[in-house]
Amino acid sequence: MKLEVEQILCATDFSDSAAHAFQYALAIAAHHGASVELLHVAECSIYANGPPLKREESGGTFEDRLRERLDEIAASQSVDVPIETTVVNGVPSVEIVKHAEASSADLIVLGTHGRTGLKHLLVGSVAEKVIRSAACPVCTVRYPDLKTNTSKEA
Repeated sequence: MKLEVEQILCATDFSDSAAHAFQYALAIAAHHGASVELLHVAECSIYANGPPLKREESGGTFEDRLRERLDEIAASQSVDVPIETTVVNGVPSVEIVKHAEASSADLIVLGTHGRTGLKHLLVGSVAEKVIRSAACPVCTVRYPDLKTNTSKEA
């Protein structure tokens, strides 16, 4: 059986773990001749207690700034892989699965731990929920733990 990968969805919360997973997504895409969609899900409840952002005061809406940040990340990559960026609002695990289905993603790539604040034994809570719910394969990428890295520099 040969795995056909044309569209990869990589979700980011802007954590180091997500950035590491994005590099894997790009490598997989380059190998398969696929494109990558970099998705950020803005969880509205996180920002609900803050003051509303006005376009004039902030230089754009919060969503605009998130999109700019994604675009900067995409533009800084040196690989020859088509990258699209998307920002949606909602619950991350739910929106990642919905977006993967809507965009016909062949593969979802996620970091194992992000900004949920709780560390599970194997994967973070968002990744775990996506694994359980997604219709397509999910690749979780563990961020190297520098505290347990035993390699020595010369």
